Amino acid sequence: MQLGPLIAEVTNPETEKFTASLLLVHGLWERPATWRRFAGYLAHRGWRCVAVERRIDAPDVAAHVRDLRAAAAALEAPPIVIGHDFGALLALGCSSVVRAVVALAPLVAAPVAAPPAALQHAGNWLARWRGAPLRAPRGRWRVAYPNRVVREPAPLVRQILSAASLPDPVTAAEPRAVFTGERDEVTPVPLAETLANHVGAELQVLPDTGHDMLTAPGWEARVAAVHRWMIRHSGVDLLALYDEAMQPE
Repeated sequence: MQLGPLIAEVTNPETEKFTASLLLVHGLWERPATWRRFAGYLAHRGWRCVAVERRIDAPDVAAHVRDLRAAAAALEAPPIVIGHDFGALLALGCSSVVRAVVALAPLVAAPVAAPPAALQHAGNWLARWRGAPLRAPRGRWRVAYPNRVVREPAPLVRQILSAASLPDPVTAAEPRAVFTGERDEVTPVPLAETLANHVGAELQVLPDTGHDMLTAPGWEARVAAVHRWMIRHSGVDLLALYDEAMQPE
């Protein structure tokens, strides 16, 4: 479907139980398909999942935030937005137009910390010099960014490496959570904790988890933790069948 300026892949539940959709935002070197496991799990529990595709021709962080805010505004009700990696930073920039924010393995950069070392290894030296689209980092970072097909605009990667790309520290009205993995080399736990404090979010550290939270083995436990957090922090008015939704996983 078309959602404001973005195209989205929608996973509908058999029976919709909630008054808000989930807006899913992928990270660098990924596409909406990376959410299919999470979306299937959450749709089975009554959520309508809308996974948007970032515009590859928008090599500017602010433009991506504007796109996501417009997509959220195009839904019938303010959504809960869940972002991964770079998508988590974009999600945290959508204050006031969403119901809650869940940031999974978010990138952390200026002004809070030095930019992720992984991004400095994107593409090869010739592609970086030419400003050509960059492949995902290789070597030790291949596990964190397993997709070898998708390329990202070099200007966008350079901006994340060099500019202030984090959301401003604000007292947000909506609940916020940062989920990080104890084995995440892209965003180690101390950096995730710094970001959570910066944006006023609750921090949850997931055991035996790296940066690739969405598709790596053990994803079922991770999506279950996200689901529990949403149920507990989004308000009873979100739920059509509150008692059923609160049953243990």
